[in-house]
Amino acid sequence: MKFQADFMNNCNCTTFTYLRSMVKLFSGNRAGVLLLLPLFIVFYYFLNNYSGNHYDPGVVNLGFWGDSSSLFSNATQLLAGAIICFNAIGINLIYNANEFLERNNYMSSLLYVVFMSFYHSFYSLDGLLLAHSSIILMIHQFFQLRQNADGRANVFNGALFAGLAASFHPPMVGMIPFVLIMVWNIRPFNFRETLLTLVGFSIPLLYAGTYYWYSGHKIELNFLQQASDYYKEQTDFFVTAALFTLLLLLSLVSIRARMLKSSIRLKKMVNMLWWLLGAGLIYGLIDFIFFDQIERFSFLMVPLSFFLTFSFSHKTFGGVASVLFYLTFLYSLINFFL
Repeated sequence: MKFQADFMNNCNCTTFTYLRSMVKLFSGNRAGVLLLLPLFIVFYYFLNNYSGNHYDPGVVNLGFWGDSSSLFSNATQLLAGAIICFNAIGINLIYNANEFLERNNYMSSLLYVVFMSFYHSFYSLDGLLLAHSSIILMIHQFFQLRQNADGRANVFNGALFAGLAASFHPPMVGMIPFVLIMVWNIRPFNFRETLLTLVGFSIPLLYAGTYYWYSGHKIELNFLQQASDYYKEQTDFFVTAALFTLLLLLSLVSIRARMLKSSIRLKKMVNMLWWLLGAGLIYGLIDFIFFDQIERFSFLMVPLSFFLTFSFSHKTFGGVASVLFYLTFLYSLINFFL
């Protein structure tokens, strides 16, 4: 009994030391840690395949582009894993390139991977995951805008990616007001740029809508009810929502301190992310109220990956943020066996 107790204590100490080192590693200025992201993704896939929590529905839902039969579940997993990795690295590159913090930090990529592990789109390719990629590309384009420089190309490209996101996930058609507000937030109102935004947003929808009309397929908004155990996922959501909320509250302190000494441009970029957070919250609430699903809350994971990274940089609350992250990460692992 004494040997068993000593063994468990050593395991607990080793686990805690590893977790603490993991946060410290990703908070440092070493780009090589991004190579660890595929290992995290593969590990989550291994646990999922072992437990069977999320399974391949056999059909890839691509919104206006219709459904594609999945011949090989391993192929959809491989593609989904590659896109998750692309999204995580994309968020991190945007974060560091725009100097959200005074030095490079790679926690945002890890946060995205861990947070998305609670959602079905993490484990099987669908239009929702492709919409994530499109939104991240939209953010990249809008963050290239400058106050006194010609921004027509970036405005058009950003709106084009937003429209592409809506083509993969039709409810996001209603995102156009948020897209316009994000553009107006960083640049003064310009009729030509506003028109370019509307045109860019419409082009992917025009092509996708034409295909939708000719193919005659139906769009299923209640698209994941049979793909996984949604009662369990809703329980996971409430648990993680509490942890995310606490992390966000801690982040607000760090964000406020950072905004006091940041440039006007950085403040505008942060405001754009707040609007994106609001859009994700609206989509998630509608999904939960009308369809009894939580999958569209996954859109929150994009802006949250930006915001929650701030909490780890605070001298006073950084330790508390680390503990909350450890709890989230451990829950993401043990929930496969609950």
